Amino acid sequence: MAKYHPNKEISRAIEYALERGWRFVKSKKGHAFGQIFCSFGQRGGCRKSIWSTPANPTKHAMEIRQVVNQCQH
Repeated sequence: MAKYHPNKEISRAIEYALERGWRFVKSKKGHAFGQIFCSFGQRGGCRKSIWSTPANPTKHAMEIRQVVNQCQH
C-alpha cells in the first residue's frame, strides 16, 4: 500500500479508488489534502475532496469508498 494520507483508513480508501481507475491529486494549499477523480476525465466526472483532518476519519474513509462505488462512469 502506498502512503497517501497520514490516517491509515483514509489512505486505504484512496488506494481502493486508485485500484478502480480513479486518480489522486495532492493539494498544494488549503484544508483539503487532495482530490480523487474518476476515469471519465471530462467535465461532469465524479470527484471527491480528501480532507487533511476530518472530524471522523472512519466516516470520511467510508464516504470516499461510497463515492467510488456510486460512480456511473
